[in-house]
Amino acid sequence: MPRPSRLLLAGAALLAATPAFAHPHVWITTRAELDYGPDGTLRAVRHAWTFDPTYSAFAVQGLGQSPTGPVNPAALAALARDNAQNLAEQGYFTVLKVDGRKQDFGAAADPAMTFADGKLTLRFTLPVKAPAAGTASLEVYDPTYFVAFSLAEDEGAATLAGAPARCRATAHRPKGAVAAAPAATGMSEAFFEAMTAASSYGVQFANRIVVAC
Repeated sequence: MPRPSRLLLAGAALLAATPAFAHPHVWITTRAELDYGPDGTLRAVRHAWTFDPTYSAFAVQGLGQSPTGPVNPAALAALARDNAQNLAEQGYFTVLKVDGRKQDFGAAADPAMTFADGKLTLRFTLPVKAPAAGTASLEVYDPTYFVAFSLAEDEGAATLAGAPARCRATAHRPKGAVAAAPAATGMSEAFFEAMTAASSYGVQFANRIVVAC
């Protein structure tokens, strides 16, 4: 059974209603914009995460203005704020390095959530505590592989804002089919349940954006 600490959205009701399928349990398509200051330093990462339809449907249960109406914007705003706070416990599933040195983030800012075409999208900004210049590497992954992250296939998967003209962003995706990997290894659910945030299993499925300037 999924652990509440691994649920990104609202846990107890979803936990009770979701069968214990093999890992992963949630699929998220990501886009990231790296924001640069006038001095050429990387100062923030803006995430946009779109959740799979099944998880989205569970997450919005009870958030409608009526049983059949649209999702209440105020409820979505509250859910976005809760997500931003809860993700801090997981390090926002985000690792940023500049010239090989890991960077620390401040608290997530500007959380917002939308629901369209049956999918939830969470947006938030991670400010870099000490903006730095150099070759940047941004990875998004869950060490325990409860959540499967994949970069969007369009050009918006990796964008730059305010970066020096010479900078270029390149998206790198893990080899093979991410969703099929656990089945191929024959790993049991108990194997994954024993993992912690310090585990290294999920890094092999990391999405990586490299910015060279």
